[in-house]
Amino acid sequence: MYASRDDRLTARFSNNFCGYTGGGDFLVKDTGEWVVITKQDFAQVANRISIEMLDLSLQDLSDDVVVANALFHIHLPVIESVLSKEAVRLTLIFRLEKQAWMIVFSGISVPYFLVEKGDVYPIKSLYERNQELELLLEARTRALEEVNRKIEATSHVSHQVRTYLKDRLNVLSDIQTIAQTLNCSGRTLSRRLQQEGTSLPQIRDQLRQETAIRLLTNTTKSVETISLKIGFTSLTAFHRAFKTWTGRTPRSYRQAKVLGNSLTI
Repeated sequence: MYASRDDRLTARFSNNFCGYTGGGDFLVKDTGEWVVITKQDFAQVANRISIEMLDLSLQDLSDDVVVANALFHIHLPVIESVLSKEAVRLTLIFRLEKQAWMIVFSGISVPYFLVEKGDVYPIKSLYERNQELELLLEARTRALEEVNRKIEATSHVSHQVRTYLKDRLNVLSDIQTIAQTLNCSGRTLSRRLQQEGTSLPQIRDQLRQETAIRLLTNTTKSVETISLKIGFTSLTAFHRAFKTWTGRTPRSYRQAKVLGNSLTI
């Protein structure tokens, strides 16, 4: 009856009843109150549950009194495996009353201390804990993936070339010079860059673009200074390259950024 959530179970409680709930800290001494708790239990998990018996002991204390002690798992009709791995402990005392075996005592112990007010089982809290663990696992997985991505990126020869060029944009380093630093031949370096879908001119051009935009946006260095710093000997060539990158001249780009920041503030 309990597994099938059968309301007829409430008729099995003796008028001389007492008991305690799985997560409660009080003794129920009124049959009507216990019936309310049982119906609340059924309402919290309305669908049929499965009881996996682990051990059972019946003791005949007299001709009209029997004690049942049981250990079992409760399998709820939900995806999460709450309760299903924990041994629930139950003691029932039956007494023969007018040819019917009535329950005069029920003591169930659920090994959780998360039952909230208004709950019979700590399902809500366990859901929340499961969700927190899932979110933590998801965050840790993303962090691990990001670390792996960075490790993989740093192992690429293109990343090593970027690192070399980063502080040498004002020096025209050729493929042979960089290859010698990386302990390989110029031909090998060119081939490996090609395999990664790039080349030395592309890497240098991308790095120049990123550096120019960063310096124009975050510093007050003059356009001429920035031009020399990233390896342009001609201001005209820098203007032409920057307009190819952004569609604007360096000065108009800086002015637009300053105006945008002012409006934001």
